[in-house]
Amino acid sequence: TSNPGSTSMGDNVTTPATDFFHSGSYSARLGTQYVVIKLAAASLFTGEFHGLIGTNGAKLKWGVPFTSRPSALKGYYNFKGGAVNRAKTTEAGAPASGERDAFQIFCAMLTEPLLVGGNVESGDYKKSTVIDWENDPRIIAYGQMTQYDDSPAGTWQELNIPLTYHSTTQQPAYMLIVVSANKWGDYFHGCDSNVLYVDDFSFDYAEPTFK
Repeated sequence: TSNPGSTSMGDNVTTPATDFFHSGSYSARLGTQYVVIKLAAASLFTGEFHGLIGTNGAKLKWGVPFTSRPSALKGYYNFKGGAVNRAKTTEAGAPASGERDAFQIFCAMLTEPLLVGGNVESGDYKKSTVIDWENDPRIIAYGQMTQYDDSPAGTWQELNIPLTYHSTTQQPAYMLIVVSANKWGDYFHGCDSNVLYVDDFSFDYAEPTFK
C-alpha cells in the first residue's frame, strides 16, 4: 500500500473495512487524505515499497512472480469521489482544479519488475508516467479502467478489465496490479476526500485478446 509514505506523516490511508465488504469479512478501503503538506493518495499494488524520495515520491518495485496468461482482471468496487481541490500538475489529461477526479485500476503482465519513483526519477527508479504500456518490450499484456462517476451508495459494482496481449507466444514472468483512489495521485493531485473500496479480485482465463 501507499501507507509507508503516509504513515511517515501520521496516517494510514489504506485500511481493512470490516463494515462494508462484498464477501468474506472485510474489503480494502482506500481513503485519500491531505496529510500535513500534501495529498496522500490511497493505493494498493503488487510489489514492494523501497523507500521515500524525500517528500517528492516513493521508490517502488512493481510486480510479483506470475507465469499464467489471464484474459481479464475481475472484482468489485465502490467509489465516492469529488472535485480536484489539490491541484499540483499540468500532466496531459489531468483534471484542473474544480473538475471531477477519478480512480484508476490497471493490470499488466511483465517480463521483469518495473522500478518506479512515482512522479520523480531517482537512479534506476523512473517516473511511472514514462512507461509506454503499449510498446515497452517488458509489457506482455495490459488493461486499465478509469472511473469518474460515484457508485450508488452501499452497493458493489463489478469490474472487468480485459488484458490485451502484445505477443501470442511470450510467457509472463511477473504480474502487476495497481489500484489508486486518485488517478494522478503520483503527482499529489486530486480530491482529498476520494474513497474507493475494492474486494474479491480474480483472473478470468477465457481466450486472450491480442493487439
